[in-house]
Amino acid sequence: VYIEYDKIKATLWNRRSMRVEFNPNKLSHDEVLWLKQNIISYLDDVSFTRLDLAFDFEFDLNDYYALSDKSVKKTIFYGRNVKPETKYFGVRNSDRFIRIYNKNKNVKIMQMLKLIQHFYGVWKLN
Repeated sequence: VYIEYDKIKATLWNRRSMRVEFNPNKLSHDEVLWLKQNIISYLDDVSFTRLDLAFDFEFDLNDYYALSDKSVKKTIFYGRNVKPETKYFGVRNSDRFIRIYNKNKNVKIMQMLKLIQHFYGVWKLN
């Protein structure tokens, strides 16, 4: 959970003074209840500034086309087998951004990373 309160920034940028970000899927039931009872219930004029949705499909989305009422940028990354692995429609941080990817590939990569971390440890430099 990310909570930010900044009255000065809110006044300068003409926005609300408090911001709360969280992913309900990454919180336990008790943590969601605590957040509702101790934070959200005390806020006035609550609204969404962004809502992220994700859907899992059990069929290959490469067999389908994406249609839009407006022209959007499209970026496709292909695997070694020349099949699309990830498709981006729109621009990140815009009002319209869609990412379609092969979750099986992502899960396999994450499993391999966990295995490598377990045996070798991981160093990171930012």
